[in-house]
Amino acid sequence: MAHVGDGATGGGPVDTRGVKVKSKAAASQGAAGTGGPRTVFSLSEEETLDLGRGVGRALKGGELLLLQGDLGYGKTVFARGVAAALGVLPDEVTSPSFTLVHEYRGGRVPLFHIDLYRLDAPEEEVGTLGIEEIREAGGVVLVEWGERLPPFLKRGATTVRFHDVGEGSRRIEILADATPGAKPRGDA
Repeated sequence: MAHVGDGATGGGPVDTRGVKVKSKAAASQGAAGTGGPRTVFSLSEEETLDLGRGVGRALKGGELLLLQGDLGYGKTVFARGVAAALGVLPDEVTSPSFTLVHEYRGGRVPLFHIDLYRLDAPEEEVGTLGIEEIREAGGVVLVEWGERLPPFLKRGATTVRFHDVGEGSRRIEILADATPGAKPRGDA
């Protein structure tokens, strides 16, 4: 299973404490931690899928997950795990690279899976997707290539960063925004 380690500070909307770990040492490092930043080492696609399931079980609706990492690093596999935890068949989940958004209903909350990889001007094109409205209506929004999302739409997001560590293994960081649901002041 995935190995989990706690960060020193933070907190946020997604609780990753339900993530299973292989060893007692890893469990004592953060599996039952405070919900702060996490670093997980995944040694296989199945472990990445399981991590997605663990994160997905904690979702109640209205969350925004930003997935970041190079091509082939496990973003869509993680998305399948989140979908499975929400009650969507993981085999139905594919990367929405060519359609931009896949909507999955029929689970305990709707899941909107967005892929910003192919957008030429994401700052201009993303505004028409209705991300804030989806969140307010109780849907979960999962964005691959989340670093391309404009900053004003990232408020309250949980960022999941995927790093290659060789031989098919990944280091996955889960970072929650410290200001969930923060709204801009004035015309900002």
